Amino acid sequence: MSPLSAISRPRRLSPDRRLGRRATEAGQATAEYALVLLGVALIAVLVLDWARNTNMVSRLLNAVFRSISKLIT
Repeated sequence: MSPLSAISRPRRLSPDRRLGRRATEAGQATAEYALVLLGVALIAVLVLDWARNTNMVSRLLNAVFRSISKLIT
């Protein structure tokens, strides 16, 4: 076997090493997904707290019901 034939041949990874890389990437994606969900949950809690403290929900519902009642009558 010449030294050049060893260079030109592609190196094959064992199935365990290929799966190990995929598992690591999948774990990273899961962690990123969890962080995004935590961020979205935090924003939702802040928006709901703001809406409750400013009575925006009741104002919005009152406006919707007034509009509907005007359309009906």
